[in-house]
Amino acid sequence: MIKIYFDVCSLNRPFDDLTQDKIKIETEAIINIIQKVCQKIYLAYKSDAIDFELSKIQNSHKKDQVLNLYNCLNTKKIETTEQIKSRAKELLSYNIRYMDALHIAHCEYAGIDYMITTDKVLINQVNKSNILKVKVINPVIFVMEEM
Repeated sequence: MIKIYFDVCSLNRPFDDLTQDKIKIETEAIINIIQKVCQKIYLAYKSDAIDFELSKIQNSHKKDQVLNLYNCLNTKKIETTEQIKSRAKELLSYNIRYMDALHIAHCEYAGIDYMITTDKVLINQVNKSNILKVKVINPVIFVMEEM
């Protein structure tokens, strides 16, 4: 079974401005992936890093929507360990932002196949190197690859 991890920007995507074509297409892909999680085709994971970032969403209406989506997913929790923290610090040397490094470290620790993100900067950054044990991917590309 394919193991996936949604970062917070991908969880937010369905509640962004859907009048923009790119956002609408990414939202459709995320919904497709979520449906497959609900059908138990994919196995989704969560972490303390996601919980922390979700707690920081300023817009209370959007925060409620994202939390409802997140909480309805049947996800397994990756507990933060010293090994994860250490790997996240190591990833900082590759100019990966701290929270992104923490998400990646959680994914690697749990043997996640794909980290789903709509963060183009992160995708471009990690694709410059071959240092990760998880594929960081846009949801549209993931759906196209998995069809």
